[in-house]
Amino acid sequence: MKTTHHFNADTMRLRFHELAAERKRIEEQDVLPLREQLDQVVAKIHVLEAELKPIDKIYREKRQQLVPIDREMGIISRALSGRTAIE
Repeated sequence: MKTTHHFNADTMRLRFHELAAERKRIEEQDVLPLREQLDQVVAKIHVLEAELKPIDKIYREKRQQLVPIDREMGIISRALSGRTAIE
């Protein structure tokens, strides 16, 4: 990339178009193929999320049943100073 320029309207226009061509080349060769790969992966993620949501909902509902049990076990454990083993 050039670092020294003669700044007049004609050279600035030429530089503008050089940069535009370089940008287009980089975008077409390097950026767009990766964008397509990203889009494909994101599409797969959306499919998996749709599959996951109903399972996660049921899991959370079932897991919620454990909360009162865990709470009561904690109360009993504290009352027994952690000595919960049956002798």
